[in-house]
Amino acid sequence: MTLRQGLALPMVLLLATDLPRAPRAVLGVVVVAYRAQVNASEVSEGSTVYDGDRFSTGTGGVLRLRGVAVTLDLAEESMVFVRSEPSGRPGTEVELSKGALTFSAAGSGALETAALEARIGPAKEARTVAQVRITGPKELNVYARRGALQFSYRGETETMWEGEAYRVMLDPPEDELKKKKATKAARQRKAFLFLAIGGAAAGVGIKAYEDHENHRHKHESSDRP
Repeated sequence: MTLRQGLALPMVLLLATDLPRAPRAVLGVVVVAYRAQVNASEVSEGSTVYDGDRFSTGTGGVLRLRGVAVTLDLAEESMVFVRSEPSGRPGTEVELSKGALTFSAAGSGALETAALEARIGPAKEARTVAQVRITGPKELNVYARRGALQFSYRGETETMWEGEAYRVMLDPPEDELKKKKATKAARQRKAFLFLAIGGAAAGVGIKAYEDHENHRHKHESSDRP
């Protein structure tokens, strides 16, 4: 290596470190935060939500994020990653890595939730409210409180209709698929198994979400006749 080549390499690296980084897309704002963090720092109400942020809650913690056509409520001891729609289309992608998430979305394309490699999102162009909870390494609870959901996993897709709540087993063992009691209460697939559960059992977080929304709308109506 010549002297000129030896000097050129550090100069290129120096210039690369000085190049301005593209600003991260803004996805929304934090509207409720208690015992919650963004990345490794405490988060407060009014904080901006950026593409790629990781949000988490501790014991007794709650977090609400609001974006364009999307509202996300994170239960205690939960964690999500929030990203822009990877295809470049308008929309938000949320990856739930632990705990429970309640979401409200304007309709299909506004939001897609990933959990344990499964994908859940609104099935139609209508307001959708649902809850997704990770209950085990291969298990989810999914509750379609308002509107239908599209559930996809390993190339297989199923629709969950409004009011339905299921315990979802991913990659279920053969003995589970063969159980006779599963034929009526569940929809059998090779990649996943739906086992019906009561909506009341699944939707504790949903009720808290709707109580908050009703209170907010009532307050806004009294302030803005």
